[in-house]
Amino acid sequence: MPVKLEHLTTPADADWLDLEKIIAETAPTGLNPGSAEPGADLRQWLSDDRWIMGARFNDRIIGAVLAERQGSVVTLSAAGVRKITQRRGVMHQLLHFIQRWAGEQNLTLQVNLDDCGLRAPLCNRGFSGDDAHLQFQPG
Repeated sequence: MPVKLEHLTTPADADWLDLEKIIAETAPTGLNPGSAEPGADLRQWLSDDRWIMGARFNDRIIGAVLAERQGSVVTLSAAGVRKITQRRGVMHQLLHFIQRWAGEQNLTLQVNLDDCGLRAPLCNRGFSGDDAHLQFQPG
């Protein structure tokens, strides 16, 4: 299932619907853990230095990761993929394209492991670090 990376800074109405589906299907540890109203916290997440990295297939967002930039470091947190597309390589492709983008922009990626359950896949993709944080520095 081929996806393309999209940086969502002002999601369209259809994108919000897709993101709310991801939130609902991946709760409580997915894209927006702990929110009483699906999407409420996510709408407040967006700012100049915070956005959503989405995996788009056709016209739909089927996977997403929250991103926050501080200088040359982009911290990735809370990730989720629609249940209907799980086990089809969506998160793998999303991570691949995020890493490619980071390399093109000369940015370091960081993941706080409290925020996601992706330790094994991230280590397989070249991230390294300690028990609390993983980093990827393009070569």
